[in-house]
Amino acid sequence: MKVDNEGWLVPEGGEPRVVRLPTVRTYRLVVPAPLGIVWHWTSGRGGPGFAERLCRRVQTYRRGIDRPASWHVLIGRYGVIYQSAPLLVGTWHVGRPGVISGQRFDNINRVTIGCELENAGRLRKIGERFYCWPFWTNPGAPAYERRPDPRCAIDAGRAVVVQNQGIFDAFSSEQQATATVILAALVARFGWARQDCLHGHRDFDPKRKEDPGPVWADAVLLQILNHVFGGRDAAAAASAPTAAQRG
Repeated sequence: MKVDNEGWLVPEGGEPRVVRLPTVRTYRLVVPAPLGIVWHWTSGRGGPGFAERLCRRVQTYRRGIDRPASWHVLIGRYGVIYQSAPLLVGTWHVGRPGVISGQRFDNINRVTIGCELENAGRLRKIGERFYCWPFWTNPGAPAYERRPDPRCAIDAGRAVVVQNQGIFDAFSSEQQATATVILAALVARFGWARQDCLHGHRDFDPKRKEDPGPVWADAVLLQILNHVFGGRDAAAAASAPTAAQRG
């Protein structure tokens, strides 16, 4: 995988497919090149066509009508890459201040790459089944009147129980392989260090956001980084949720 001069990902033989769906929801970076990546999850049940629909939805923007959100790349559950913006511009994926590479910025969107992962996020077990947000057909009703929404049902094989943290949707092997290829290309192009690849949405907006969650941040991503950078971070590995079990 390469990054061309305009900031678009270009796959090489046998690598994951890249679908370009350019968005108008961008602005200029305040640095010569992005300083790191921020990981997100999409939320939602997902499924065939889900990732592409999300990316097509953010291609245009109607002020006062559309939610102001966008990203650079979205990795679908089956490993396809949907790129919405060149990597040399900013997108609207966090919109909060933060510290990147030891520097504080008023809006980290203007110095980072936003990567969405098709993933349902936090799950809830209701009866014998697992559900993603919003869980219920009538979430505003009293607890005794709520009914689980069948449209939010998640296959039990995707449920990962993380000790003391809850139940989360698993990431597919295809997503993990694609993320490895992308990250290797970004590290090669921008010269990032390992710590530049560890940021999640939750790091900049912890009161409202928890993505990409512990399964990605504390386990999957560490394995990807070991592959990209080589070696093994013993301290990080020791804190990974090795007690995670399939639901």
